[in-house]
Amino acid sequence: MGHVGVAVERSSAAGLRAWMLTALLFLVPLVTYWPATFHDFGLRDDYSNLREAHEEPGKVLKFCASHARPVYGWLLQATYGQTGTVQDLQWMRFAASLLLGALSLVSFRGLRALGWSFSTSLCFAVLLALIPSAQVIAGWAIGWPYAATALLAVGGFFTVEGALTVGMSAGPGRAVGQWMVALGLMVASALIYQPSALFYVVPLAGALIVQRHRTLAQTARWTGIHLGFVVGSLALAYCVMTVLYATGIFVKSGRIAFEQHWGEKIAWFVQETLPNALSLFVLNDNNHRDHALYFGCAAIVGALLLAGAYVEWRRYGHSRGIVWLTALLGLPVFACAVSLVASERYATYRTILAMTAVLLCFLVASIRALTESWGPGGRRMLATIIVSIAFFTAQHHVYALIAVPQGNEWQLIMAGAKHVHLQGSHPRIFAVASTPADISTATIYHDEFGSLSSNSEWVPKEMFKRAMHDLHPEIANLDARYDFYSGPKLPVDHRFDVIIDLHRLRQFYTDN
Repeated sequence: MGHVGVAVERSSAAGLRAWMLTALLFLVPLVTYWPATFHDFGLRDDYSNLREAHEEPGKVLKFCASHARPVYGWLLQATYGQTGTVQDLQWMRFAASLLLGALSLVSFRGLRALGWSFSTSLCFAVLLALIPSAQVIAGWAIGWPYAATALLAVGGFFTVEGALTVGMSAGPGRAVGQWMVALGLMVASALIYQPSALFYVVPLAGALIVQRHRTLAQTARWTGIHLGFVVGSLALAYCVMTVLYATGIFVKSGRIAFEQHWGEKIAWFVQETLPNALSLFVLNDNNHRDHALYFGCAAIVGALLLAGAYVEWRRYGHSRGIVWLTALLGLPVFACAVSLVASERYATYRTILAMTAVLLCFLVASIRALTESWGPGGRRMLATIIVSIAFFTAQHHVYALIAVPQGNEWQLIMAGAKHVHLQGSHPRIFAVASTPADISTATIYHDEFGSLSSNSEWVPKEMFKRAMHDLHPEIANLDARYDFYSGPKLPVDHRFDVIIDLHRLRQFYTDN
């Protein structure tokens, strides 16, 4: 009886630890992004998606499908269709944080199953939820499907692993079923958001790092099967979209085109995309404000990655060194394959989630190898410092560079809308559009961090429509009750009842 009691106590303790770990991995993104999640703001696409989901059902789906992402469009239509106001966008951002927590948990358990130690798996899983790509997913309501895509991709990898194992023991019938499930998961992820579907490569990198039992030839064959499966899945998704375009169900966007100038694309990758991924928690800046820190961080990370490859070669022989170095150089490029193959050259953090995660995987493993001689206390202290810096940096970026500046724009529009009187008149409203000089943050990167939504021909109108709807939800055909105009300057020979000067955004400037 005593042995049974001890076993029960140990089982209960293990279960409690598992629950605490699960709670921790979900709490990290929730706590990190909480201030931004429940701030009152939207980003440019949020306003049009809200209107179209309610007034023009199907338009969001058709637009996303024109870019070969029909499932993404369906998900946005479903969630924006259930969202009534800009304030309610907080629940989509909240869902994104939960999905990031789920991705961290699945990544942790996946790495443990592949052979990683508890501490290195946990460190990777926590940092994964804090990288800039995750910050954008948590800060922009349209981003939650990106995390869902990565989850499907991880499921695809481990299903393929199961099929490879089952094929050796239980016969081909069961293996075929698992291959079909994996194919379905990957095709679905590709029809949501192709760049995040390549998150499949992250657990592949994790396996190559710790699984040293295979020979060089076996490793090449095993890796080739996985990469070939990814290519085949993406090709099948492309064929599905080609049929849908050919049958007229959806209209293909002109932006869907393959790269023709590979020299320029490679230069773009080396100069923009690769440093973004290597710098990890230091943001790129259009104004080159922190470029010394940005490139310095990228250089340090690159040096640590190469040092990790050297340690692997010294400890386990040249074959392992070849595997590590080949994977380190090749898998991040493969994880960015969609952006490389596509003709567009727009480097954004939301497109490099998979690539950054692969590099983070190698970085955590490299630091673990380089600190092998340290005591447990020293390694814990280093991990605590790194995670703390990442936590506060991520929280600051999303709140100060996304939530607050976008909230300032929304409040200016709302303030103007509150001055519009609809009774017995047909008011005329003019919004003086913002310019790049009106940013309220020192840091700005493309349409993600520190950017302006209202610096556009169409966004101010959509923002004002949404503001009026939020203020007067009971009035039908509300936009027919007023005339709205926007431009870079206020016309001198026209009379307007309400003027919204978005140049006032510069008054909110903070040196962030």
